[in-house]
Amino acid sequence: MLMTFLIFIVLLAFIFLGFPIFMSLLITGIIFLVADGNSLNLTIIKMFGSINSLSLLAIPFFVTAGNIIMHAQITDKLVDFANAAVGFLPGGLGHVNVLTSMIFGGIQGSGCADAAAIGGMLIPAMEKQGYDTDYAVAVTAGSSMLSPIIPPSIAMILYAYYTEVPIGRMFMGGLIPGIVLGILQMGVVYAEYRIRGYDIPRTRFSIGNLFRTAWHSMGALLMPFIILSGICFGFVTPTESGVLAIVYGLFYGFVINRSLKIRDIPDILIESSITTSVVYMTIAGAGVLSNVLVRLHFQTEVQDFAINVLRNPALVVLFLCIVFIILGMFLDPTVIIAMFAASVLAIGNVFGFDPIHFGVLMIIIMQLGAITPPVGTFLFISCGVAHLPMEKVVKPLLPYIATVVFVVAIGFVFPGMVTWLPDFIYG
Repeated sequence: MLMTFLIFIVLLAFIFLGFPIFMSLLITGIIFLVADGNSLNLTIIKMFGSINSLSLLAIPFFVTAGNIIMHAQITDKLVDFANAAVGFLPGGLGHVNVLTSMIFGGIQGSGCADAAAIGGMLIPAMEKQGYDTDYAVAVTAGSSMLSPIIPPSIAMILYAYYTEVPIGRMFMGGLIPGIVLGILQMGVVYAEYRIRGYDIPRTRFSIGNLFRTAWHSMGALLMPFIILSGICFGFVTPTESGVLAIVYGLFYGFVINRSLKIRDIPDILIESSITTSVVYMTIAGAGVLSNVLVRLHFQTEVQDFAINVLRNPALVVLFLCIVFIILGMFLDPTVIIAMFAASVLAIGNVFGFDPIHFGVLMIIIMQLGAITPPVGTFLFISCGVAHLPMEKVVKPLLPYIATVVFVVAIGFVFPGMVTWLPDFIYG
């Protein structure tokens, strides 16, 4: 355990020195592999082995689809529809932020893209209307959690890759918990609005305006429907659904609203390549470091402690939640999934959990790291948009973190919240 502790100290040192996550993982892994007498060839083998999978092809497809969406101004239509649907509620644009994230999550599956695209639009708008900046950033960071939960989800693609569980079932298993989480977050928006004593003008609700906005936004609203229905009814695989998202995004941008230009394509491809490269390098670095931890039996020790010492399923879930929340404060969710997905599956199988049920709940908890300092990527992006120090958002973000923990607790007590939909669709 001393060596494992030293590994994490070195990793955190590189992170706090400002090294990118993937470089911190890779350098730490190389140091301890070489120190253990291994050749650098092993590093190369583990790096390429970690990303050499057709399943991971879905990631660049959805990343590209997300960039097309932003260039084609689909998010503008989503915000307009959400404003007409829930903008009249106390909390106004806060509710719009959450609902837009729910719909946006059904298109591209990335919390980073959600925080950047929706935060870039709604944080300045909320500030202009009179909302406090920390309130606007907390709503944006909290609601960006919805994108990795509501299908399609890049996090679930990674989990399915490491555990070989059916990705379609994982996608459908995350839909209801994602919707429940969105509703709870809207409850937090309402409560915070009242507690802070806001009296900000809101959109007047009108059935006519709602239908009119829905009609004008139909092209954008059809996108998540096409993707999810294609997966549900077996017309496309989850990987092919990423291609479908790209094709429809291009069709929408060039034909429907005509905001996309040929000259935008190089920028879209460059942005997508950069984002995909960072994700793949993070997976590769995590593969190297994970191999070091495997040699030290770290994952096995966590697994043995859960199975042989705790023994009680509720205590095991609580233990894993605590471990992932603590690790999430320092590691990106991608890294945690790479390191622990197989162990999570093994632990769940021992205690008789449905693999989809247990996997979805653990993915939700693993994503908490993205909205917790100091490495929270969703939080970092949201704070960057608002030019607000991260520490000023921690307190208003706590209720959103609580909603995530609550959804996991409810999902543990009522497994049907996760398993009902995939069982209904796939039998």
